[in-house]
Amino acid sequence: MLYEDKIKLLRSLNVLKQMPERQLAGLAEFLRLKEVADGGAVFEEGSTGMSLYFVASGRIRISKRIGEGASADLAVLGPGEYFGEMALVEEVPRSASAVAVGKSVLFELFRGDLSRWVKANAPQAVQFFADLLQVQSQRLRKASNELALRSELEDLIHGSKEEPGATAGKALDRLLGRLESAWSGAVYLAKEPGAAPSLAVERGAWRSGESASKLAAPERTAAGWLDDSTFHAPLVWRGSAVGHFLLHADASVKKDDREKAAVVIAMAARMAAAALAVN
Repeated sequence: MLYEDKIKLLRSLNVLKQMPERQLAGLAEFLRLKEVADGGAVFEEGSTGMSLYFVASGRIRISKRIGEGASADLAVLGPGEYFGEMALVEEVPRSASAVAVGKSVLFELFRGDLSRWVKANAPQAVQFFADLLQVQSQRLRKASNELALRSELEDLIHGSKEEPGATAGKALDRLLGRLESAWSGAVYLAKEPGAAPSLAVERGAWRSGESASKLAAPERTAAGWLDDSTFHAPLVWRGSAVGHFLLHADASVKKDDREKAAVVIAMAARMAAAALAVN
């Protein structure tokens, strides 16, 4: 890779944008280019961590085991983001797995190489670690929110039996209360197997009717964005569709943020479907 191309890629990384080019060039000497094929593992949960990764291109899905043969997506990271930073602090097992979504290009920074760069660039290193700390704080807050949401939805699964509409309404309320920006939402439920879902619950100023009518197959099992602010998530339990969520953000969701929101909403939809099936 040409020097100019490498510096340009490094400059695209959020945590390195403000670094002077001389120090950036010094850090670049320690960064190792790593290409990962679609579906390739960057590292597995439980493996020993010794390096931090910056995403130059592509996407990386971070997931964690939650039970026998099951895992939960924690985040999908794109260009300008990084992961595996705890390995820079101490040699500990990875707390999650990282897998490429599409062909991806990463920069890998080993703990020993970082120590050598820090010794030669102390002032820039202080800012570098401050930026890392800020992003880590944001991630911890987001993770705490998602764990709280998962716990609240698990309570619905193990709670008292209620009418489907009441259970769906509680699940939607919990989801809307945990999303980071302002959203409205609706739940459509099928009254009997094979029947077309009808509106059961609606929250917020947005009205879901027009978006619901655009769904060619309301019972479909694939979640996805209907436009840049509306997300459709089927409620599927053990292969059977019981309805769907329609979530609408008050403002258009940026392209880089859509996949992250989709992970949270899809998780909530799966757990809501389980609660409906149990209750």
